[in-house]
Amino acid sequence: MEDPLPRHYTPLVIGEYNRSADLDDHLAKFDNAATLHQCTDGVKCRVFLTTLSGPAQRWFTRLPVGSIRSFKDFRAAFLHHFTSSRRHQKRSVNLFSLKQGPRETLRTYIQRFNQVAMDIPAVSPDVLVNAFTQGLIEGEFFRSLICRPPRDFAHLQKNATKYINVEEAQATRRKEAPAEPHASSERRAPSNHQPPRGPRATRVQQYLEPRTHVVHMEANL
Repeated sequence: MEDPLPRHYTPLVIGEYNRSADLDDHLAKFDNAATLHQCTDGVKCRVFLTTLSGPAQRWFTRLPVGSIRSFKDFRAAFLHHFTSSRRHQKRSVNLFSLKQGPRETLRTYIQRFNQVAMDIPAVSPDVLVNAFTQGLIEGEFFRSLICRPPRDFAHLQKNATKYINVEEAQATRRKEAPAEPHASSERRAPSNHQPPRGPRATRVQQYLEPRTHVVHMEANL
């Protein structure tokens, strides 16, 4: 910590760490810059302190005197205290957990898939295609991928553009289509309507007179 800075020292252009940046990225940038400038161990400690800001600098002022004797000690204490800020590295298994929502558009699903894929280092094109297809809902695009598998993920995204255009055109047509008038509902009896009560009227039956009565009348006439 007592090594003086070089005479022609210029500040390292690696940005400041304020707990919002990634911990590993900041240390990797510092190691590359310190190696390029051939900094000694003591100079590393002094220079690394200048790259801290806000809560990180206040953390350093609270360290016990004499606890930092080398940059190795500085690095270990720094990692131990700010380990909660480290970015958890994603793996290819995270891609297979992505699923397209029932009402999610194809464009939104591709954007969400690409955002996760960018955080996974060295993922193969076959894994990208398989994970994307597995999370895709069944439809025309899904069936096309099964019948004609794409060469790689770039080819898959190129083919997806045609289906995205069709999907968005259909959505625009549905918005512009006039609303169909609702069919008039049948008249219903009011809620306070009470059906008539009492015994039901029976049908009047007609009793025909005997045929012999008619014959006697004709004879009298």
